Amino acid sequence: MFRGKTVLLIGLGVLGTEMLRELEASGADVRSVLDDRYEDLPTSGQHQGPISDLPTVLDSADWDIIVVAAALISASTLNWITKQAGRSNVPIYVLPERSSFDPGEVDHPDLSNLIRRPGITDLFARTSLRVDSGEISNAVAGRRVLITGAGGSIGSEVTRQVLQHGADVVGLLDRDDCLLHDLAVELTGQMHDPQIPLLHADIQHAHQVNRIIQTFKPDVVIHTAALKHVTTLEADPTNALLVNVQGTANVLRAARAAGVTEFVNVSTDKAASRVGVLGISKYIGERLTQGVDAVGYRSVRFGNVIGSRGSVLHTFRIQALHHDHVLVRGKETSRFFMTGGEAASLVLSTLGQSQSGGTYVFDMGAPVQILQLANAIVDDLASVATIQLEDLRSGEVEHERLFHEHERPESTAVAGVHRVEPAPLTLADFDAVIPDTVDLSSLDPIRAHALLDDLLNHRSTT
Repeated sequence: MFRGKTVLLIGLGVLGTEMLRELEASGADVRSVLDDRYEDLPTSGQHQGPISDLPTVLDSADWDIIVVAAALISASTLNWITKQAGRSNVPIYVLPERSSFDPGEVDHPDLSNLIRRPGITDLFARTSLRVDSGEISNAVAGRRVLITGAGGSIGSEVTRQVLQHGADVVGLLDRDDCLLHDLAVELTGQMHDPQIPLLHADIQHAHQVNRIIQTFKPDVVIHTAALKHVTTLEADPTNALLVNVQGTANVLRAARAAGVTEFVNVSTDKAASRVGVLGISKYIGERLTQGVDAVGYRSVRFGNVIGSRGSVLHTFRIQALHHDHVLVRGKETSRFFMTGGEAASLVLSTLGQSQSGGTYVFDMGAPVQILQLANAIVDDLASVATIQLEDLRSGEVEHERLFHEHERPESTAVAGVHRVEPAPLTLADFDAVIPDTVDLSSLDPIRAHALLDDLLNHRSTT
């Protein structure tokens, strides 16, 4: 693929250096290397300069190919590089994000087999999240880790990374036995493996959660199980109460009773705006986690995981392929995106944080305009689908935010990650607002929404 090609390489970090070796060994002529740390790079025969020099460098020679080997490059920068490459009609290839590689691995064999043309995920969701793989390994290696919602998009990626970081046993809890079965076969090639026991349970049932946690005896619990679709939760807020709120309380209660010392609750940026049932229920989950008042119990908040099941990317593709249209709510609507691998890395990075409790929030950069994403998907599919604009619906906002106006973010040990402290809501507070005598499953939507508001606004007396 590279023999005899004139190559412009972007990025000369750990992976870029290995990529350079492979390119030269394959007979490629690497004439220029661009990296924003160019002044600190070792001198060589290639021209070196910052990435911003790309337009000038492209005009200086006839290039056959551009290879982007900067694994931590952001989507916005990659978009800019792609546009410059298109202007000069030079094909561009990229390496996957850093989270796609095994932690601790310095030299990855055959990187040239991993490069690919940039796709929707690269151009709209890649961030420059940099986590300490060593810290994550220290937190999970040799330990028993329980992951709720393990069959979901985030849960399954967290499972992969936890195994890569050397966890002893990883318990996979989900109410969908088919997702658990498929994940087990994907990871191990078999339906049963003692390292990843499949734990079929529904977190809204406290007795199921208690039994599993008491039996499995985890050291670490990563709670990703949740309902996340705005439309269905707005239609029936009872489900948000049962799963996102009571389910989280059940997992927290069982974890504390079993002596679990490390707990990560996965939240969403919608918890910052608290508009709609999803945002309110997930913020209550943050409050409950904070209310446990234990050093190792914390939440992590981030935006949409691009390409996850039921995500806007997934939805747009189905609409374009099967209905010849893509429905976009609001011409100016924007959202924050990150990849599944980066989301999982962010979740696990919180295990190494030394601060007590709190919610950890990643600065995801500029949000993506949904209309722009829709047009890119139609182009990518070479579809004749049309874009149709709709009004925003109940529970939706035009622009998401990462922090509530009353939150005061503070820096953490992870670059780009900040910490806020939600108002604590103890499990005793939860029981006071929703006693055992209340059958949540029988509530009508109006009463369910009222209880969510009560929990949202309740002030702890402890």
